[in-house]
Amino acid sequence: MNATHPEYTVYFDGSCQLCRAEMHNLMLRNTEGRVAFIDAAAPGFDAAALGVTQDALMNALHVRRHADGQWLIAVPAFEALYRTLGLPGVAAALRQPTLARWAARAYPWLVRNRHRLPQAPVRWLFERAGRRAAERAAARRCTAESCER
Repeated sequence: MNATHPEYTVYFDGSCQLCRAEMHNLMLRNTEGRVAFIDAAAPGFDAAALGVTQDALMNALHVRRHADGQWLIAVPAFEALYRTLGLPGVAAALRQPTLARWAARAYPWLVRNRHRLPQAPVRWLFERAGRRAAERAAARRCTAESCER
């Protein structure tokens, strides 16, 4: 797939600093255009056109898989994004039963409290991750025929 035909579309809460930071990190890793990113909090965004509510999109990350139209929501959405965008270790960890259960329980708390999280640690954590992603993307050289790392 390429930027005109991504494998996934992710709908995220752009009004949330934590959400924006994580999506920015993932956007830097999206060098092959495998994922389209949509800010569901943007003015004029119409969730109903997708068959979901705005409230649902604001309270859990939603990813639509283009191959079959299936929705991946919350932790499974993150697992698919991490796997697709070059973080296979994180994706594999989210598939481990113990961590998957913990993440499924912690995610609703994080969503409810995401606007209350202190900005400095969020910024520090994701700026570091973003720098690493940008460095990796810059180090990767691609032509129409192949990519070198």
